[in-house]
Amino acid sequence: MILVQLDDERQIEITIFGLIRAIKYIDQWQGKWHKRNYVSDQKQMNFAQFVDLQANSLGAEMAVAKYFGLSIDLGNENFKDRADVGDKIEVKHTVWRDGHLILTDDDRKTDIAILVTGKLPNYYLCGWIPINIARRPQQRRSDGSYWINQSDLHPIGDLVRSSHANKISMSDRKETHNTDDTDSHR
Repeated sequence: MILVQLDDERQIEITIFGLIRAIKYIDQWQGKWHKRNYVSDQKQMNFAQFVDLQANSLGAEMAVAKYFGLSIDLGNENFKDRADVGDKIEVKHTVWRDGHLILTDDDRKTDIAILVTGKLPNYYLCGWIPINIARRPQQRRSDGSYWINQSDLHPIGDLVRSSHANKISMSDRKETHNTDDTDSHR
């Protein structure tokens, strides 16, 4: 598990784009959209809480991009058509430190899923797994989602040394980093 901290400037940018994303997803928050947000449904969130959820999800994406030295477009509207980060990285976020990586059949099977926990400004990159490997019948829940324990994920530092490293867009790389899993990236 690797700590990535986001500075004040990035926190402000993320919060602005979190509000923009929440406004774009108002129908989802109100339950009028085909793609439901199960977290907001379960917690019956008010709109301010929904904005916070969107901002923290964007923060998780930025934390992954920062760790790998990739650029990120916070205003993207990927809708599962493109990766969240790089060429093939799907970021899954939960505020729960011991949370699970949760996938659905809508997630692209060619992507790598990375679990990120935490909230602004501190995020923890917990691990990764290829989506096509993670979606196994024994992981499937009654609602159709797949829950993967953190103990079943590969250490985040191993991704750049794995056969899946080509799924990280190297053309967008900005910086190099130490992949020691005990490091904190600030």
